[in-house]
Amino acid sequence: MKHRLKRLLRELWARLLVHTGLHRLVDRLMPRRMLILGGHCVEHEACNGGLPADMKISRAGLVCVLARLGRHYELTTVGAGLAALAEGGGPSLVALTMDDGYRDNREVLLPLLEELGATATVFVESAPLDEREVNWTHEFFWLLDRSAPGELAEEYARRCGDERLAARLAEAAAGARPSYEMKRLLKYECDQAERDRILSELFRAAGGDARALCDRLYLSWEDTRALADAGIEIGAHTIRHPVLAGLGPKRREEEIAGARTALERGLGRTVDVMAYPFGRRWDIDEAAVAAVADAGFRACVTTHAGTVGASSDPLRLARWMIGDATPRHLLLAEACGGFDLLRRLGLDLSE
Repeated sequence: MKHRLKRLLRELWARLLVHTGLHRLVDRLMPRRMLILGGHCVEHEACNGGLPADMKISRAGLVCVLARLGRHYELTTVGAGLAALAEGGGPSLVALTMDDGYRDNREVLLPLLEELGATATVFVESAPLDEREVNWTHEFFWLLDRSAPGELAEEYARRCGDERLAARLAEAAAGARPSYEMKRLLKYECDQAERDRILSELFRAAGGDARALCDRLYLSWEDTRALADAGIEIGAHTIRHPVLAGLGPKRREEEIAGARTALERGLGRTVDVMAYPFGRRWDIDEAAVAAVADAGFRACVTTHAGTVGASSDPLRLARWMIGDATPRHLLLAEACGGFDLLRRLGLDLSE
């Protein structure tokens, strides 16, 4: 009930700001800020047809978002935006980011940005670049495309030896959102190393080819360098996209510092911004934040909505994840500082 009430109030406030033009006044009254937008892919069947719909935004949808926000705010990258905020006065900012490093980021996103005179930050995993390997989620999605959820849950249960997890996977597979619920269980309710091993075994047994799948989905080093040469900011997204919370010190350092080392070696330039995998507060612990700082990153983004100001914690930057269903008036209300204004007044309508 409380969540529904907050959602209703957020909707009403955003519509009031946008449809009355009040957002322009609020924008002038509120301190300079940056809205960071987040996504994964621009929809393109040849590159990402097998990925879930919630990981993609259509070309038309992204153009609409960037064109609308670009009329009021300066489009920038995360790094350049933070530098601009530190300088003080000037227009507020919008930074588009894409996670993981998918092939459509060069083939579709880059031409789109060039048409709009815009830029972006792309956060890439380094294992697909160095080893042509995909993370466990893509083996999971690939398997679900070729078998019923119940069959996959049964096959996983045969190998995991965890009766409780097997029962919960079977229940999730029979539910209304099997892909989402099964992925959530595999992400949070089992040992990460064992999960990776089992899914890789099932993937190979079903005829999966990791390199071929990687070549279809992910950027190559050549693609990544081309993005950087075109002015796209390249950031890190760990090596293999694990949940960082709870990782041991050695694996944590490998994933965070190792990703920066790999990217700087491959690009021949500094990489000092990062995105946390998955990015919710329960995916990140204090040890992970400290490891990001120790690795020399100056900024790291989450997936919790909000805006970024000059005094924001640079290692916990807010970010709006967007898709075709994201209401444009909510984005404009956030960009203008409308929700920040309410927070100053003691009313937080965040998710």
